Amino acid sequence: MFLFLAEETERILQCNGRVFCLDDESGVHRLWLPDESSPGLAMSRAFGDYCVKDFGLISVPDVTQRHITSKDQFVVLATDGVWDVISNEEAVEIVSETPDRAKAAKHLVQCAVRAWKRKRRGIAVDDISAIVLFFHSKHFCQHIYPVTTPK
Repeated sequence: MFLFLAEETERILQCNGRVFCLDDESGVHRLWLPDESSPGLAMSRAFGDYCVKDFGLISVPDVTQRHITSKDQFVVLATDGVWDVISNEEAVEIVSETPDRAKAAKHLVQCAVRAWKRKRRGIAVDDISAIVLFFHSKHFCQHIYPVTTPK
């Protein structure tokens, strides 16, 4: 789950957007329109979501670099539908415990779908997609498993 940084929150507030957590989601800061209970984005940088682009949402990525070492096993790229209900630690555990690497992304997506149904009862499941890119294997491989669910 993405936690808003002070600079991100400040930018949103200066653009008349709002940032706050819902009562049942302590620690999940969301971007809201000034006078509406929408869209409730759990991110401050994204492509699309044009309704809040004038209220602090930007599409400029926050880029960091990391040198891959022998300790790094994989990287997970996933949509907010995954990160809204699965923590970084949970994602690492799910991928690490999946015996067949080819099924790791699919397993992560399935876990996210179950978590949505459990944690967000009555709310439509968000689009959920994941890519797991494994390092240091005999055959460098990546596995992509998208799930598009109706809203």
